Amino acid sequence: MLTTGQRSHAGVEETRGKILAAARDLFERNGTRGTTTREVAERAGVNEATLFRHFGSKRALLDAMREQACGVEHLRSILATLPGRDFAADLRTLAYYTVEHMLAKRAMMCVSLAEDAAGTDDAPEWRGPSQIHTDLAAYFTAKVEAGEIRGDPTFAARYFMGILFSYVVGQKLWNSAVPDRAVLDAIVDVFINGVSA
Repeated sequence: MLTTGQRSHAGVEETRGKILAAARDLFERNGTRGTTTREVAERAGVNEATLFRHFGSKRALLDAMREQACGVEHLRSILATLPGRDFAADLRTLAYYTVEHMLAKRAMMCVSLAEDAAGTDDAPEWRGPSQIHTDLAAYFTAKVEAGEIRGDPTFAARYFMGILFSYVVGQKLWNSAVPDRAVLDAIVDVFINGVSA
């Protein structure tokens, strides 16, 4: 049986989730400047005061959406479960997951890129991608220390994510929403040829 504290925590998380989902839908369709907090609250089925109680501001709401979209914890779990016996196979697993995740979150990525391009001084720092970069750099550092690959692990992490990001952006140009595993395998092969010890 749930206690009152558990029920209220679940209720808080449910309300927060509704607000994030409503904001994501509206921001993806209308942009952040074309969407008001009142519209987000109405879509979520809450009043505007509730939205501000959970997030404080429209900026904080956008920041929370961006962080949620990154999937840092899921990437960490994937990194932790990689077998480690076959570097190429591990990278393919990372590439498949990353591209599928980016494709699923492409609209949110576009909203975030538009916010970054607008260059507003109060734009929130997007910590998710930098945390993903840090986690991948740690993974590549272990591979460098084990003598499996060579080079700067920080650059390798940035380059690997950059290649995958470019592929996701290119998918839109090629009118393909489904990742082509053969292309991802080739991307991993090109990457490995550049870092092989």
